Amino acid sequence: MLIGLLEDDLAIQQMLQIVLEGVGHEVAIYPTAETCLAALHITEQASGLPIPDLLIADQRLPKSAFGTDVIELMRANPRLNALPIILMTASAFPNKSDLARLRVTLLAKPFDIDEIVRLVDELTSSRS
Repeated sequence: MLIGLLEDDLAIQQMLQIVLEGVGHEVAIYPTAETCLAALHITEQASGLPIPDLLIADQRLPKSAFGTDVIELMRANPRLNALPIILMTASAFPNKSDLARLRVTLLAKPFDIDEIVRLVDELTSSRS
């Protein structure tokens, strides 16, 4: 499985890459919203373009971008509409209806390694 990781913190990138590769996944790291959107070809509607099997996105990104902003753009593209997404945040997420509308699974930081592996397996089990 290919896991996309939208995370600007180098330490978290490296830790998640080691953990996810350790359980057999390939990891594509997107350090900014822009690199993520470009890699996913957000403006392309064609279904033949490669996309990850799951995306893990941080809520707080550089340049005042938010993970939910990226997810909004992704959900507007039919090709990316069904992509499973885990949204990580260290802050309380006040609007639970946004989570439901965006169809994301919230993961609070700090998180347990076993928890993220379980979530990844759970969300990708139907895609294998």
